[in-house]
Amino acid sequence: MSAHYFVSDAHIGGDSPDAEQRLFRFLESIRGKAESLHILGDLFEFWFEYSRAIPKQGFRALAELAELSRTGTRIGYVKGNHDFWFKDFWQRELGAEAADELDVTLDGKRVYLAHGDVLDTALVPRVFRVLMRSRINGWLYSLLHPDFGIGLAHAVARASRVTSAKPSLVEDMARFAKDRLESGFDVVIMGHSHVPELRRFDGGVYINVGDWLDHFTYGVIRDGVPSLEVFEG
Repeated sequence: MSAHYFVSDAHIGGDSPDAEQRLFRFLESIRGKAESLHILGDLFEFWFEYSRAIPKQGFRALAELAELSRTGTRIGYVKGNHDFWFKDFWQRELGAEAADELDVTLDGKRVYLAHGDVLDTALVPRVFRVLMRSRINGWLYSLLHPDFGIGLAHAVARASRVTSAKPSLVEDMARFAKDRLESGFDVVIMGHSHVPELRRFDGGVYINVGDWLDHFTYGVIRDGVPSLEVFEG
């Protein structure tokens, strides 16, 4: 049986250790079962690759992902609004190049993958995204010592985190997904809103995979059939 999994918004390092452990148990549970795992952004509360350092809060997640990769699961990574400064670590260690969006074919289905934060027009997320995506700001930030820079970034990231998406954002994301489906995709999968849902349109299926803070939901395509599921482990 072919199975492709999709997760988003775990915010590892954001002071939710029980939720993080639940995610790790999920990653262990799909070992040997997942043909691919796509992470749709905000796996971490904050991620920044210095030339010789990465945030230590990501160690356990990286170890679990490395084991998945070693046992044959392809890893894909879509940048979120909390994890976007990547260099070559993911490609070198996990064979996963971080992208802003992905257009992939899985089980004969054309699938569009994105985090979805570009659709969020709320002031704080929008300002945070503009500041953090700036190449100049990224270079300036890299000059800070990791102990200070990562601590500062975590504080800012917590303040900007989406905890309860406005209904307007949920609907905007669904409309965007419908447009993508009408453009030729069979499945659209996103995160960011922390609101899990599966909607069927004439052109295909839209899934928002929710989060790993409150809902513990994930998307899966098994033998070409997309679904939204909850991890109870």
